[in-house]
Amino acid sequence: MKRIITILASVALVASLSVANAQKKDFDPYWFLQLQGGAAETIGETTWTDLISPSGAISLGYQFSPVFAARLNANAWQGKGAINDGKSQVYKYNYVEGAVDLMADLAALFGGYKFDRTINPYIFGGVGANYAFNNDEAKALKSSFPATNYLWDGSSISPALRAGLGFNIRLSDVVALNLEGNTSFINDHFNSKKGSKADFQIKGLAGLTFSFGKAKPVPAPVIVPPAPAPAPVKEPEPAPVVEEKEPVIVEPAFESLQRNIFFVINKWDIRESEQLKIDEIVAALKEHPETKVRISGHADKATGTAKRNQFLSEKRSEIVAKAIADAGISKDRIITEYFGDTLNPYNTPEENRVAVCLVK
Repeated sequence: MKRIITILASVALVASLSVANAQKKDFDPYWFLQLQGGAAETIGETTWTDLISPSGAISLGYQFSPVFAARLNANAWQGKGAINDGKSQVYKYNYVEGAVDLMADLAALFGGYKFDRTINPYIFGGVGANYAFNNDEAKALKSSFPATNYLWDGSSISPALRAGLGFNIRLSDVVALNLEGNTSFINDHFNSKKGSKADFQIKGLAGLTFSFGKAKPVPAPVIVPPAPAPAPVKEPEPAPVVEEKEPVIVEPAFESLQRNIFFVINKWDIRESEQLKIDEIVAALKEHPETKVRISGHADKATGTAKRNQFLSEKRSEIVAKAIADAGISKDRIITEYFGDTLNPYNTPEENRVAVCLVK
């Protein structure tokens, strides 16, 4: 028991570290749809090739973290059984099975999240219910069934446990080729044959996975300030006659410096590309000790609620202020403010996920 607990704790630790690492790589939750078709075999008392039958499945899922997802699955079509009374007699029946699965992406678990990874293997386990019906062929062989066997009439409902392994092979940003093998553990009534253990059905499926809202990381736009207008040209005036004096060296006044620190949607982490801008601000503040920096946090109005956007703008302003203070700038030289989505200074949502830093 201790060994099992240790293994589960280790897996949980690796998963948590992977999730933390993936969040830095701009993961956003998304929905997905899977359409699958293939073959199934219900284990029975005859050659396994005689019990292969068609199977199909449809799933709707939600990838709520880089590693973990949940899906609703419905699979159905045909099962087969056999009476072994000296001559193997095979009969068919139909079934529909629904289940809720918890899925774990193995590549993200052990290698970190990558938006464009080519092959993503996953494992899953789930619970559900199986509804079997239309066993007329089995009832036609009723005289061959031992008296102790279960020959249901009309339909049979039983709980089902599922587990399996699959692969999503990336074809584009939103479509992947899906290959999956799984096993359903079902009540012994499923194939009308009484045995010492539960029935189980093995399936091999292939199909497509469609992702909806899977956000591709977008690099922050580079804002280039407009060039200042050229000063008007004046006619030169005659130079006055002055006495020669010792030249006076005048230090040029410090011009204000603005840097825009951009953030990913729904995040306030400072990315490496944006840290370089903060380094420029810190250098200017150290070179000109009389200056101060004003940090204005914003969130784009096109995404989220006003309350969430107010929270995001405050977090963005504060995280930049902390980075500047940690670099050695006194806190009394740092002014913070945040506007939520009430003030969007730029034209696109990506530009308005920003903390504007102005040094004066």
